[in-house]
Order: sequence, then C-alpha cells, then structure tokens
Amino acid sequence: MLEEILANNERFLQAQRPALIGHTPRKRTAVVTCMDCRLVTMFEQALGLQRGDALELRTAGATISQPERTGGANDLIRSLAGGVYLLGVREVLVVGHTECGLAHVNPAVLTASMQALGVDPQQLIQRENLSDLNGLLSWLGAFHDVHMNVHEVVEIIRQSPYLPRIPIHGLVIDIQSGQLTVVDRDTRA
Repeated sequence: MLEEILANNERFLQAQRPALIGHTPRKRTAVVTCMDCRLVTMFEQALGLQRGDALELRTAGATISQPERTGGANDLIRSLAGGVYLLGVREVLVVGHTECGLAHVNPAVLTASMQALGVDPQQLIQRENLSDLNGLLSWLGAFHDVHMNVHEVVEIIRQSPYLPRIPIHGLVIDIQSGQLTVVDRDTRA
C-alpha cells in the first residue's frame, strides 16, 4: 500500500497545484466524526465542506471511550482546545453515523481477532484493570445507540472545563444516503 500511495502522490504533484490557504478554518468550525472509511470524501460533500473550511477530528465512533469521559482531559478535548484557542474555532459539530462498527461490537469477534493477532484479551484486561470483557468494550468505546452516543459526546464537550461556552451540535449522517439528522441543536448564543 505504501508504494501505491507514493506513486499516487507523484501523479498528484505532477497534475495539481493546490491553492495556498491558511491553517485557520474559514468557517470557524470543528467537526468531530468517525474514522470509518466509508465517510472518506462523501462526508465533506454531504456537509458542503471544502479544503480549509473546517477542522476535522476523527475518532473511532466519533466518541470518547467511557474511561476517558470523566474530567474532560482526553485527546479529543485537547484537540478541540487547540482548535478553539489557537485556530479560532467558535462552533463544534459532532457527527456520528448509521451502521457504525462501534455500535455493533461482537465481543467474540473482538477477542478472536485480538488473539489471532497475538494479543491476549485477558492479559490486557488484567494489566489495564478493565475488570472484564465489558471493561474492554468500554475502553474501546463501544456503544449501542449512535444517537444517544452523539448526545453524550456533545454533553461531555459542553461540560469540559478546558473549553469555553461555544455552540456544540450533534448530528447523525446516514452512511448510505448522506442525509443528516439533528440529534442535539445547541441554542446557546
């Protein structure tokens, strides 16, 4: 894959001259979404975003795992703080999606995959004090309802002591059609 990417980059450099743009997002917005490969390209088109419009932060499931939710000192909050204080972000959209893999984690498949790749789930659970398989699922960020998860992540961001009071909205995008559904509209000015 690396060689394919490098060859594609050579072709890109020969054919393209990307416009020079600043690193501050033109729309003063940060978008938190999932790392799902089905969102690549389609996501920006569905939201009408162009290069330079918004910061895009991707995590597994557009979520914050349960162990990292308390206190608000996690990587997502740190990244948003950088966007707010250093890049002028004044609004945040949390966008989960339908058919998210973290909403349908099969514990047997997870542990079998870990074992096949040389990681002993029980040793990891013990070493990290995760208690049991449910603790491992919690650490991974697994959830059951994408709408509820988006709402919870929005609330965690709103309550973070590291961030100012700016509008934080929650949406879900349909992975097949690209249709957006508002889950939580922030009415704060």
